Amino acid sequence: MTIHIISFNIPFPANYGGVIDVFYKIKSLHQEGVKIILHAFEYGRAEAPELEKYCTQVYYYKRPVTIPKQISTLPFIVKTRDANALLFNLKKDDYPILFEGLHTCYFLDHPDLKNRKKYIRMHNIEWQYYAHLAKIEKSFLKKNYFKVESRKLKAFEDVVKNTDAMFCISKNDLQYFKEKYPKISSHYIPAFHSNEKVVCQEGRGDYILFHGDLSVKDNEEAAFFLLENIVQNVDCQWIMAGLNPSKRLVEAIAEINNVKLSANVSHKEMESLIKNAHVNVLLSFHSAGMKLKLLNALFKGRFCVVNDFMVDNSGLDDLCIIGNKTIELQNALNNVLEKEFTQSEIINRVERLEKEFSNQKWGRALLDLI
Repeated sequence: MTIHIISFNIPFPANYGGVIDVFYKIKSLHQEGVKIILHAFEYGRAEAPELEKYCTQVYYYKRPVTIPKQISTLPFIVKTRDANALLFNLKKDDYPILFEGLHTCYFLDHPDLKNRKKYIRMHNIEWQYYAHLAKIEKSFLKKNYFKVESRKLKAFEDVVKNTDAMFCISKNDLQYFKEKYPKISSHYIPAFHSNEKVVCQEGRGDYILFHGDLSVKDNEEAAFFLLENIVQNVDCQWIMAGLNPSKRLVEAIAEINNVKLSANVSHKEMESLIKNAHVNVLLSFHSAGMKLKLLNALFKGRFCVVNDFMVDNSGLDDLCIIGNKTIELQNALNNVLEKEFTQSEIINRVERLEKEFSNQKWGRALLDLI
């Protein structure tokens, strides 16, 4: 079987949310014998020869993020991926097409693709995500951009009526799309990820870790919440690690003695930080998609302290310690610092995670639906 996959960004290195799912999905399908023609938009990343190990062909397209692209009824994230070369390359054959996210769906309803099998991998309910970004953004210009983009995405979302099926990354998203578009075949396919086996370590670590892409507003908001409300009331060394922290966040961390910043660390270094921490703290203030960093922490790390948004409808609640209010999180962290991570907890994770979040299992399920 041969399939086209259209990715919103170059999915290597696989070091943040969406591209992690894309890369490991490609890898899983390749292992099942699928021939993949990958189309990737360049967005702050270089061409990646690594992808040629898993794809029979890789096409790259420029993404012109210019002001004229904003003067459109279409969402900016869609309009900036309207490359005519993409349509030309898709028309070379009649293979099925998998669109990664609403971002890549500019040509979904194009008449030249009317008779093609077309599928969408939904990473999010995008208009809700952008509405959330508008709420937490402090810059007036960015806040206005997110509000406008949210309205455009909500209107554009009806383009999904032109797909043969949707594959939702979370059960919450599945429920939304089933209710709004009951005539479309929608299915739950959880996130593809880097983990094959649970590799947690027994015993104790000597620091608490908060990690994520720190340039993402939701992660930055969570970091500031911890700095302002939690870290000075929990007697332990803290590490905040992730990509591209803002100057404001760097300065805030530097003022607190028991917090260290590890910015832009390698994939290997991040895995080591997750694995050796006593606690991974994972907070979100918006229920969107599937939190891949939660899966990563559960496969690799010891205790996970989270809030409800982080585990909402994931089925992973019982593998975590949950707190929402400031005092709940403080108490949860102080309590867990007194505990050892045991072999029985590792066995529990093995039984749950290796069955429910197997890339091989879900790769085959995806193939059965295409």
